[in-house]
Amino acid sequence: MCKSWYARWRSPAERAWRHVQYDHYNLNEVLPFSKERNSNPFLVTTGTSFGAYHAVNFAFRYPHLVDRVIALSGLYDIKRFTDGYSDDNVYFNNPCDFMQNEHDEARLQALQHMDIIFATGRDDSARSNNEYLSSILWSKNIGHALRIWDGWAHDWPWWQQMIKMYIGGHD
Repeated sequence: MCKSWYARWRSPAERAWRHVQYDHYNLNEVLPFSKERNSNPFLVTTGTSFGAYHAVNFAFRYPHLVDRVIALSGLYDIKRFTDGYSDDNVYFNNPCDFMQNEHDEARLQALQHMDIIFATGRDDSARSNNEYLSSILWSKNIGHALRIWDGWAHDWPWWQQMIKMYIGGHD
């Protein structure tokens, strides 16, 4: 992540390409390694803040592989990291863009069967982006939950409460 979207010393094209490499690493190395060690076929992606972006981006790019995504206080439009630059690597890693134009029935059907949960704070600066992506999903008949928590809710104490609510857990 620090060598991709946050790497302001690199050109936007380099940042996007570095993210594509990260995505391929997760798809072709991390996921097979995990499946080799865990026979449970149910895959959940989850993350907080920019990690929520990564969880959603991966899940929406590969909906046939992911069963549930839990995204806490995420921002799903990465154009703010590209300084106005765009190419296929940016577009296909920007859920707000590629989902808006998604028309492939098989992909839409896979997304419709995914359990999708967004949670963010009422006063979180990412709230409007969560609502925007939510509206795109509803326009595609992709059911999901958008949970707006009281206050800012963009910090670890909130995320700990959220994750316990959405996947369970004990102290």
